[in-house]
Amino acid sequence: MNAHFKTRRARIGLLTFFLAGLFVLALMRLAALVVFDGPRLNSLARSEHTGEAELAAVRGPIVDRFGEPLALSAETRSVYARPKKLLESSTPEERTRLAKLLGMTPGRLAELLAKPAPFVWLRRRLAPGIARQVQALGLEGVGALSEYKRFYPESGLAAAVVGLAGMDGQGLSGVELQYDRYIRGEPVDLTFYHDAYGHPIFDSPLALKSPEPGDSLQLTIDARIQSLAENRLAEEVSASGARHGTALVMNPFTGEILALANVSAVPDPVHDRLHDSAIQDVFEPGSTMKAMLASVALEDHAVSPTRMIYCENGAFRVGGRTIHDDSPHGYLDLAHILEVSSNIGASKIAFSLGAERFYRGLKGFGLGRRTGIDLPGEATGILRKPATWREIDLANHAFGQGIAVTPIQLAVAYAAIANGGLVMRPYVVKSIRDPQGRPVITHQPQIIDRTVSPAVAHEVNVLLRNVVYGPDGTARRAQVDGFVVAGKTGTAQMVNPVSGRYFQNHYVASFVGFLPADDPRLVRSVVLYDVGHGHFGGVVAAPVFSQIAMGSARALDIASNAPPAYDTASLFPLEHMFGASRPGAAASKPGLRAVRARTPAANGAATPDFEGLSLREAFETARRARVNLEVKGEGYVVSQEPAPGSTLDHSPIKLVLASTDSHDGETAPDAGARRGPAARASGVRRRRAP
Repeated sequence: MNAHFKTRRARIGLLTFFLAGLFVLALMRLAALVVFDGPRLNSLARSEHTGEAELAAVRGPIVDRFGEPLALSAETRSVYARPKKLLESSTPEERTRLAKLLGMTPGRLAELLAKPAPFVWLRRRLAPGIARQVQALGLEGVGALSEYKRFYPESGLAAAVVGLAGMDGQGLSGVELQYDRYIRGEPVDLTFYHDAYGHPIFDSPLALKSPEPGDSLQLTIDARIQSLAENRLAEEVSASGARHGTALVMNPFTGEILALANVSAVPDPVHDRLHDSAIQDVFEPGSTMKAMLASVALEDHAVSPTRMIYCENGAFRVGGRTIHDDSPHGYLDLAHILEVSSNIGASKIAFSLGAERFYRGLKGFGLGRRTGIDLPGEATGILRKPATWREIDLANHAFGQGIAVTPIQLAVAYAAIANGGLVMRPYVVKSIRDPQGRPVITHQPQIIDRTVSPAVAHEVNVLLRNVVYGPDGTARRAQVDGFVVAGKTGTAQMVNPVSGRYFQNHYVASFVGFLPADDPRLVRSVVLYDVGHGHFGGVVAAPVFSQIAMGSARALDIASNAPPAYDTASLFPLEHMFGASRPGAAASKPGLRAVRARTPAANGAATPDFEGLSLREAFETARRARVNLEVKGEGYVVSQEPAPGSTLDHSPIKLVLASTDSHDGETAPDAGARRGPAARASGVRRRRAP
């Protein structure tokens, strides 16, 4: 073998080895690509020929109880761009025309296209016609997708209840947020092929799938009553100078909310949809608390309707502080404590009840806890544990200071009085139905608790009518023609959040009540925040209640039941008190004893003679003699302890009264007995016969 052949064979061997090495390296690289980089490269390959987009679902409609639309969705087109492709394939003039159609400056468009993202939104929720004009430009890297814009056909009606949906279709507040998973539907992630120029080719089976529309919500709100409440409330907010106002209309037997209005002195369409004062803001309820106090005290037998309570002539020292009434009063029974809204009388009832029992009673009415209404962000209110109450705290809580409630809590508490003692869960969504109309959820009335017995609830119902119709009632402006109204006013100082003290000229004025009182159909509450001095609940809130009540009664065709002329604390028919005769005829009945004149001892040392006196005359005698009384029964005094003429001491004189009808020949009750005594020495009005 010559040297030349050996050289050539060596070269061939080296070349073969080299080629074999390259082949091995190629196999190793191929294996690496398949095993390690395969998924990533496969995804990149698909992205060169496919695209993805989310097709938003239609949000379900929201309607009132009669089907009137409050929130709907309309189809729009949203324009997007792939910045790199658009910049490479278009001229500045073409981009200027694009910016003009989109309603923006060329500079703003350039800012959007300068973003490093491969996808940017140029304008969302455009009218379909504008989107078609954009696509007609034929610019590469520009496309449009269907989206749905939420709009509210009744503008701001029930704004806080309906709430707000965001740009991406998610609920932000109100029932839009609370029931978002039902309303929003099911969007579709659409995968499609596109050609070399990026134009979509919607021939994939995936493109045939449509988004699933959302369910529809039917509210308990009555758009007629809601509109009335908002309009009347807005007028009073403007007239009184209030910063804000809320009004609620509720069915006491079901918990359905027929109207929930929030009105600000300076309206803000977005804020009004995001914030619901009726369930999220707390305030001190003032004298509206006295109805709950009376209910708890009667339920626990801490007080009786006929018990007379000395109201200290308008000033009462408790724990080093003085509690005042608006006007001085002597002895008042429970009816008149509510009628004139005596803080002192309420404080003494609370003392008889005690902190623990009062606290349990208020918790029973739902204070200090959420009502469970189906709206987001509900506040719990403020009700401290009774172990922290001082004597002055117990007194203050009796007339609604030191306690904070939400308007919905107050309405629920009064609904319990109206319906016989049941605390109902309030709700604003009546039912939810799928796109085919099939029921998904149907809400039913739900009892949370029983707070008082039906008898006590009825008794307080009767007492609250005097607040509206009594001669000294604080809510006479709450009267509604053709209906008997029961309710209570409230006026409370606002707390300065900086100093923690009460403002001297900033008040919350309120009224809450129901009608017809003898067959309650609707509970209504009105609260006006930050009014000036003199704007009491009976002056500014009660008239709004009356106007809303009249309009809603007409809207619901509630039958009128015109009340008699109520001039006394007792609202029972005269037949219950005098049989078939008039009050003036009582003295002529057979067997009726003549009323003897009584004159106490001049020096007051001897016990006066009360026998045979009416309750009014007995208290006038006690006032002159400066003695205290404990009274049992109604009508005329039939016995007393100690006996007339005995030596006076500091203990109260116990009187027993008896009343029978005209058929048994015994003493008839005095029509003015329930009117309250010494505080009304100028005379007692009698109720006219119906």
